[in-house]
Amino acid sequence: MIQTTASKMRYLFLGQFVSQVGENIARVALLYYIYRETHSVGAVALTGVLQNLPPLLLSPVTGALFDHHDKRSVLLVLDLFRTLLSLAIPVLYLFHFLTIASVEVIVLLTTVCSGAFGPGLYSFIPSILEKSNPEEILKANSTIQTTGNAGVLIGPLLGGALLTTVAAPLVMGVASVTFLFSVIFLWKIRTTASEESSVFPKKPLSFGKLLGVEGAREIFRSGELMESFAIYAVFGFLIIPLTLLLPELVADRLGSGGMAFGGLLTSFGVGQLAMSVLMSRGLLKKKEQGDKMAPLALLASSGMIFFLGNASNNAEAFFEAFFIGGLLSVIHPVVHAKVFCLTPKSALGSVMSLLSAGFLLLASVGSALLPALTGQLGISRTFEVLGAVSLVSGLFFLAQPVSFFRKQKSQRMLSDHSYPRRIENVYQD
Repeated sequence: MIQTTASKMRYLFLGQFVSQVGENIARVALLYYIYRETHSVGAVALTGVLQNLPPLLLSPVTGALFDHHDKRSVLLVLDLFRTLLSLAIPVLYLFHFLTIASVEVIVLLTTVCSGAFGPGLYSFIPSILEKSNPEEILKANSTIQTTGNAGVLIGPLLGGALLTTVAAPLVMGVASVTFLFSVIFLWKIRTTASEESSVFPKKPLSFGKLLGVEGAREIFRSGELMESFAIYAVFGFLIIPLTLLLPELVADRLGSGGMAFGGLLTSFGVGQLAMSVLMSRGLLKKKEQGDKMAPLALLASSGMIFFLGNASNNAEAFFEAFFIGGLLSVIHPVVHAKVFCLTPKSALGSVMSLLSAGFLLLASVGSALLPALTGQLGISRTFEVLGAVSLVSGLFFLAQPVSFFRKQKSQRMLSDHSYPRRIENVYQD
């Protein structure tokens, strides 16, 4: 039976949604478990670094593999490994072998798979669309973003609720079931040899490509790609450390427990989902609006980050987290829209992986700084520092992106690809 593009995308969206729900349930349980066992921001920050380091170091290799091999097969292998690794935590717990060290090792291995899976999923989209044009790709990207945000919304809420009655290691094991469903949905997608060959050429996998040289060349030759890369890196510096600070904010400043922590992450998710729906409905109708929206989002979120660190009760914290989630979630689809439209198909996996690496590099730096910042300044002042970073970055990118980045814009036209150099009406259905 011939499989339609609509059915392929439906399977892809369902798999993404289910796996995002499970991943966020496990994330809530993981951070809560680490902080409850250690009462240390440093231990939570170490967990964040371990989650970011493997995909950061391996991103050039994984990007090259996605460009050179069947993307669906690689995604299936990664999801199978994630399923087994997530199952290991509750098994070790039930047999009384679970320790903080063993959890960190499993987290390290799991994030190797998850870090490769994200960019690979986005680079897989063009291979299953009937029309590999900007409108179709961006519509698919927007829908995946929406389903991912729905998972971010539901996962923390379910995780917080489960933590009130179930041990955290058992809650973490829920992710193994959702990853298994993701495997099933991916398996149902059928791609033909012609679809895959149209996305990447069958060239030898060179050592330079494994090191990310091809992806880096594409980024450096385009000022707009460099600007997008820098904005996405700043986004990583903010969003990951903010998440890692939430257990201490909830426990020490707000005096609440796991349910409040899950509710706070859910508020982030509600804001993200609301913004992605607005954007898919045509909030950004022109390229010029998209260019300004990411810096404006950094500016607007800076004040809300400041207020979140000084929240006096749960309701106030939930309200501020909602707006932070919504404002910062603008950055992801805006940046990805540019990357899709400015990158040759044959290098899309490499560029997407390097974009993710920039995000993770700054996220790791921010996470590593958290113990020193909270130790010297306290939780509220640490939030204020992150708010200041958001403010300065927003002003920088808004004031002079043309003079700093776009003077390097390449004049090379991608005549052999379907991606235009300009993006018009990218968020309009």
